[in-house]
Amino acid sequence: MEQFLEMILAGGIRLPLFDPEWQALERTLPRSDWLALFMLQRRGAATMSELAADLGAPLSTVTGIGARLERRGLVERQRQSRDRRVVLLRLTDEGQALAARARGQVDQVLGRVQAALSPEELQQLLGLIHKILAALQPPATGPVGGAETGARRIVIED
Repeated sequence: MEQFLEMILAGGIRLPLFDPEWQALERTLPRSDWLALFMLQRRGAATMSELAADLGAPLSTVTGIGARLERRGLVERQRQSRDRRVVLLRLTDEGQALAARARGQVDQVLGRVQAALSPEELQQLLGLIHKILAALQPPATGPVGGAETGARRIVIED
């Protein structure tokens, strides 16, 4: 199920989580903020650049996410001593608690999926999701001169 969770985080799958507790959690933060919390929970801490790469978002977008999460007391931003331009994000205790609560809800849903499927069916599901995500990716136009084509944009809900 960890592979399925990775697909949710990296692939942008939005599970139909209809239980009231998850709906209440979704009303507290935009989806992009939840993804950032989950990524920080997995990493422990991340620079803005690392988080931008994890989310597939421009650095300016992640800077806004970090500022929103900091205002809510969910993350703290620290400048690194050896390079003051580098900002490190780390979950606060409140951020850790909220991320753990949300992760518990996701784990419950994934557990229900796992219980409903045989191991073979689960492998088929993961393979199909992987194929679907690959098919939905924008066509590769090929980088010019080996340069990257730019960051993938994510929608920020206020």
